[in-house]
Amino acid sequence: MQMKHFSLFALLMAALTMTGCGRRADHHFVAQTHPVDSNDSTLYGLVCDGSNDSILVYLPDPYDGSDPDTLDILNATRQHQVFGRMQVGDRVAIMRDTVGRNRASLVIVTQDLQQQWCYKVKPRIRRRAELVNDSVGLTYWELPDSLQEQLMAEREYGFTLKADSIAMPVGMRQVSADEGSPVEYPPLKRYRQWYISNGRLLLVETSLDSLGNLMPVAMDTAQLVELTPDTLVLRMADGLHGYYSKKE
Repeated sequence: MQMKHFSLFALLMAALTMTGCGRRADHHFVAQTHPVDSNDSTLYGLVCDGSNDSILVYLPDPYDGSDPDTLDILNATRQHQVFGRMQVGDRVAIMRDTVGRNRASLVIVTQDLQQQWCYKVKPRIRRRAELVNDSVGLTYWELPDSLQEQLMAEREYGFTLKADSIAMPVGMRQVSADEGSPVEYPPLKRYRQWYISNGRLLLVETSLDSLGNLMPVAMDTAQLVELTPDTLVLRMADGLHGYYSKKE
């Protein structure tokens, strides 16, 4: 894992702030406390100068006045448990090794998660009995080939992860627009919040309560399998889910 290039200005800032632990001004950190898991043992911090494939030097976040801490991440690197590409000033989520307290078993560069992740879905053909307002009376197979091709077009689904634990669904459409169609697309997960907890990514669907506050109604827990600038792979309860990065 090569440390990403940063400018001379960033080097100077890193030297002047927080004992060599700079900040990337264009990113924010995911919230550290959240209502969906009160037993989170994740550590958070800022990557400091001196970090490499074997060692993570980080300043605890929130900052408590202490010096940067150092953890051995060689085994985590070998086990592909370092997700994202670290550079000085990055914010990271860390799981300590349960055996060796001076080792990290997992490191996630949380800022590398903050982008739009998408995947393609295809529709299924509805039975005639499922159609709503079937005034035409044509099934999918009775339609011209050109219309069949249009109806079976892929759609782009996904989610955007933003600062302050904000998530936004990608691919939302009005359901009424599809009710009379002979094909049906799979339901879209409408994630509105996201968190890191015990090395897992929590994706939360919410709804508004009577006071207008967002309340969790469903949650998917995902284990990170791969995180690169272009690719995100998650393992969920129903298997692996792959996403590609799409610039907003």
